[in-house]
Amino acid sequence: MLKDRGRNFIAALILFLFILSLSITITINFTPLYHFFVLKDDLGSLVGLSNQELMKEYYRLLSFLNYPWVNSLNLTLPSSADGIHHFFDVKHLFFVNYCVLLLTVVPSFLVIKKMKAEKSQWRLIVPAKLTMLVLFVLVMIMVLNFNKFFIIFHEVLFRNSDWLFDPKLDPIINALPDTFFMACFIFFFCLIELFLWIGVIYGKRSLR
Repeated sequence: MLKDRGRNFIAALILFLFILSLSITITINFTPLYHFFVLKDDLGSLVGLSNQELMKEYYRLLSFLNYPWVNSLNLTLPSSADGIHHFFDVKHLFFVNYCVLLLTVVPSFLVIKKMKAEKSQWRLIVPAKLTMLVLFVLVMIMVLNFNKFFIIFHEVLFRNSDWLFDPKLDPIINALPDTFFMACFIFFFCLIELFLWIGVIYGKRSLR
């Protein structure tokens, strides 16, 4: 019985890590979201660029963050040493996420395959619902005080204060408003909730 609980916990953890890393991957690469804010708020004008030029800057930034062979951040806008160092820290976090995604995709497939063979998909229902509830509460806390949430988020993930950009030295921060980051978090949480809800539906079907 204890072994079964341990195995079920590990299986649920693998699936959650896969869903988490997949949701992060989709969010950080969903460029239409940033494009929407660029057009809505005319962000290019805040840094002396056209909106089209700003989107090219954003693509350069994503290329640096996503690809291991891109070792330098070549933006048109000036960047300070601390600003570049922060983006290197973000790049490392991107790769940690991609490693988790790659390490959990096959085990997740095998877990689901085994559940299907044993007709035990119903085991997904309770963990998925509990996780959805916790995430919903977290989203409410985030929306009520996003600034504090954003600060705590950075303090947890980064060991330095390089993320505190000076707009005069790193003007790119003017084109990355808090509203965009909040939208990214909301989009991310919605993706996780969607995947978990799919798990609940999948689990309920095994009970029929």
